[in-house]
Amino acid sequence: MKLMKLKMLDHPSLVRLNQSSIGAGRRQHLPPELLAKASQTRYPVNLAVHRQRDGQHEVRLSVVLDAAGQSAWLDVSPQEFSAIPEVEVIFDVWEGVMCAGNPPPAP
Repeated sequence: MKLMKLKMLDHPSLVRLNQSSIGAGRRQHLPPELLAKASQTRYPVNLAVHRQRDGQHEVRLSVVLDAAGQSAWLDVSPQEFSAIPEVEVIFDVWEGVMCAGNPPPAP
């Protein structure tokens, strides 16, 4: 059985990172009311792009929000990104997360 690594957020961590993103004035974050309705216990990250904005390093994440494959962009600091735990999942799970795709292009 082939195992793959995947960064995975739990709900409290997603809420914390989202609040940090808003507080830091980052461009991409989720509406807090969307997170209040969220019922998933795990939120996989299916893409991470390291970038610079106004001379500051940040990481733009695509976070899969539900089993239907809805995803959203979230900008976090490189330190916050590094702290997101990686879990090993079977290839079929990893492939499903990757197939969820990414949200529309962010500004």
